[in-house]
Amino acid sequence: MTKLRQSLALLFVLSLSCTAYSETDNEWDYAMQPGESLWSIAHELLTDWREWKTIERINNVNNDRQMLPGTVIKIPRKLINEYRSDITILDVTGTVTAQVVMNEGGAKAYFPLVRGQSLGQGDEIKTSKQSSVLLEFDDGTQVLILENSLLRIKQATVVGNKRKVVDIKVFLQEGEAEVRANPTKVPGSQFLIDTPVAFATTKGTTYRVRAQDKSTAAEVIEGRIGVGNDQGRTAVRQGFGTLTKENSAPQPPKKLLPAPVVPDLSQPIRYLPGKLVWDTLDGAKEYRGQISPDKDFNAIVYDSVSAQPKMGLPVSLLDQTYWLRVNAISENGLQGYSSLQPIRIDAHPFPPVRQGPRSTDSIYAGLVDFSWSKPEGASTYQVDIARSEKFTDLLKSVEGIADTALSTEILQPGNYYWRVTSVTAQSKMGPVGFAGKFTVKPVPPKPEMKEPVSTENEIFFSWQEEQDIKFYQLQLSKDEEFIELVVDKETDKAELAIDKPQAGTYYMRVRAFDFDDYAGEWTAPQQIEQPIENWWPVIFTGAATVLLML
Repeated sequence: MTKLRQSLALLFVLSLSCTAYSETDNEWDYAMQPGESLWSIAHELLTDWREWKTIERINNVNNDRQMLPGTVIKIPRKLINEYRSDITILDVTGTVTAQVVMNEGGAKAYFPLVRGQSLGQGDEIKTSKQSSVLLEFDDGTQVLILENSLLRIKQATVVGNKRKVVDIKVFLQEGEAEVRANPTKVPGSQFLIDTPVAFATTKGTTYRVRAQDKSTAAEVIEGRIGVGNDQGRTAVRQGFGTLTKENSAPQPPKKLLPAPVVPDLSQPIRYLPGKLVWDTLDGAKEYRGQISPDKDFNAIVYDSVSAQPKMGLPVSLLDQTYWLRVNAISENGLQGYSSLQPIRIDAHPFPPVRQGPRSTDSIYAGLVDFSWSKPEGASTYQVDIARSEKFTDLLKSVEGIADTALSTEILQPGNYYWRVTSVTAQSKMGPVGFAGKFTVKPVPPKPEMKEPVSTENEIFFSWQEEQDIKFYQLQLSKDEEFIELVVDKETDKAELAIDKPQAGTYYMRVRAFDFDDYAGEWTAPQQIEQPIENWWPVIFTGAATVLLML
């Protein structure tokens, strides 16, 4: 008995794939359900039940009581009680547009799609990158159209008086669609998805169809489907998939890869962009990761394919719980079963981008300036400064900074780490900022002056030599403000000899420069008296002055 049921089910699927392909606009192919007769079908589906004789004649039926379930009969469309059904947009993410048939004359217009809109027979839907749209038909059939897809609704009608059989046909020009067909299992309802290479049809099941690179892939997650074209046809049961290439019959179904094992993601994800990694799977050529706001994947906000068992997490994700599903792609391009688990994003407000100081900057003991960017949603900031990268020994932690800059004093030379964390106006602290390293250098010390030594023609200055000094600068001025300079010289030694200046009062100072050409402090001005060493010019000048006055 079990084998008989399996044979009947297979016959039904094969009959769907054979007849749906040959159906014309003037005729409708209907697969008979268990217990049905032409008389009962006429009462349910036709405008006039007495036309059952016409159906009997067209299909050359001698005894409809002997017809097996799944037998396909042709019914003229003019006899069917049929009306067009609406297609409802349940969800939209990203950018999705529709070319809509405006009237019976065939005039069309383009519209962006939003949740709650309705579409109808003849309308065409286009999704952009990282976009998706979920359609629902009268019998509860749902079609999720994924990114970079183009799909046209060829047929969307409700047939019958009470049962409300639905006849749906869509054409997937390119891209990918996930089909959840006839979930309430209305007898007789049909869903067919056509592509440039092959078509897939079903009575009620969950499966995926992709049309790309002159081939069509179909994978069955639940139930079974028929796949066919001019070259042949095949039945695909749950857990299997088939690939059809241009001008070729569908390949024999192959078993789908199992779901990859993804590590536990119960801890919130605090940083975006981020990365998820999982173990490799035997037989996998690539991996696909998708993120949705809901467990049923009625919308996909991020879709990623990688040759490695990993995927990135974009900065566009909001702080909320999402659902992640990951599947493996085999060498033949068929996608396997999916692992599914929730992930929680808690990454806002983002940490600011550190602008300075950088690790290559020359920072000297004293007042140090910090600056950073302003992330969206940040109201104030917390700056932490520590000696270690793990911030176990905080030197300073400054909270409630409203500006994107801070100046604070660091007197001790050495290596330091700093980070900035964003805080919202509602006092929600974002992820701790990333650590940046900087080095505080000692300020070149003030030279320790020695007593000047004079010779007949020179004055010799010297001071205590310091380490890591590139050169020294000595100035001699007639004024204490060092405006009227007499000498301004540089030397790489801790000494300098200058020609003796004219007699008078002078001021001298010295400072050191390190190898970054950073200047230390000047020494305190030192007063120097240059005496008159030869009085005869002074006496002669004085005498001459007196004689002129007589």
